[in-house]
Amino acid sequence: MIFLASLFSFGVLLAFAAAQIAVLRLRVRAPDLARPYRVPLDIHVRGVALPLPTIVGLIATLAVFVIAMVTHPGARYAGPSWLAAGLVVFYLVRRSRGEGLLQQVASPDEQELSEPVLGRILVPMKIGLIGEEMLATAIKLAQERGSAVEALHVIRVPLDAPIESVLERAEERAAESLEEARALGADNGVEVIGETVRARSIGEAIVDEARKREVDLIVLGSAPRWRRQSRFFSPTVEYVLRRAPCEVLVVAFPQGVLEEDA
Repeated sequence: MIFLASLFSFGVLLAFAAAQIAVLRLRVRAPDLARPYRVPLDIHVRGVALPLPTIVGLIATLAVFVIAMVTHPGARYAGPSWLAAGLVVFYLVRRSRGEGLLQQVASPDEQELSEPVLGRILVPMKIGLIGEEMLATAIKLAQERGSAVEALHVIRVPLDAPIESVLERAEERAAESLEEARALGADNGVEVIGETVRARSIGEAIVDEARKREVDLIVLGSAPRWRRQSRFFSPTVEYVLRRAPCEVLVVAFPQGVLEEDA
């Protein structure tokens, strides 16, 4: 137990010291870096603003570290052994990735990511405000990227009815929604290709059509009502997110804005 406690305290002290050294180093190397939080009470050393609390904390941490090494045999032997083992693991991981031991690696938020190519955008049609917002978002993206929009209206056929059943009302609504989509696209200089398909599951139909058409992006909508239940998205949106062969953009709405299903 004493051995584990000594090992833990050794690691904590080193972590604190490393964090404080990193703060000071960043103040020297990147003084103009945007910082969400800046340690107060700066002192100026050779034109560099160094935070006094960090300096005091570093000195105190190193003092406690030295005292622990001198007075606790467990920390004296277990700590350096644990540090050596960590360095070996660090070296092996770097080597397995083909990176140098001291090579600087950029974090994901520092890497410049290329803009995705959006040649074909699929937007499943939906009656109501959510559907209108989904379509408007897809057309706006297509307008910016010079893409084409493929509007898909899925007629969900009940399991107890033949797939080719006559569903006049559903077919009329599908034709109306696709015509509105083409008109909105024409008003914004975007080509909208509309098609109606029949399926037992809307999510499966969306994924199948996306794969068949080799689209680059699917635009979906999510109503706020699902966030009051046990799931964040509707079953259809979750299915598409898990199975889609391309990128998926979910247009979400705040609580209280819309009260219809996604």
